[in-house]
Amino acid sequence: MKRGIFNQYVEFVCEECGITKEELFTKSRKTKLAMSRYLLYSICYQRPMTIVQIVDLMSENDYDTSRTNIEYGIAKIKEMNDGDINSLISIAVNNISKEESLC
Repeated sequence: MKRGIFNQYVEFVCEECGITKEELFTKSRKTKLAMSRYLLYSICYQRPMTIVQIVDLMSENDYDTSRTNIEYGIAKIKEMNDGDINSLISIAVNNISKEESLC
C-alpha cells in the first residue's frame, strides 16, 4: 500500500519540479534534484511514513540513502519555512490521500 502512494508522490514531485523519475533517483547533488528529493521525503513523512519505510522505498528505486540523509532533507525543508513548499506538501498529501481512499 505504501509503495503505491510513494509512487504517486514520486510522479507528483517530478511533475511539480520539472524533472524525470530517473533524475530524481540519481546521486546528483544538483540543487534542483536534491531539493526535489527533500520534498519527496517531506511529503512521505507527512503521510505519515516512517523514515525506515522511506529508506526502503528509495532503495527499491535503486537509490541508496540513509536515515540521516532523509532526516537532513526533511529538516532542510522545514528550515526553509516556505509557504509555497508547505502548500505543495499539503496538496500532495491531501489529494493523493483522497485518491487512495477511493480505491
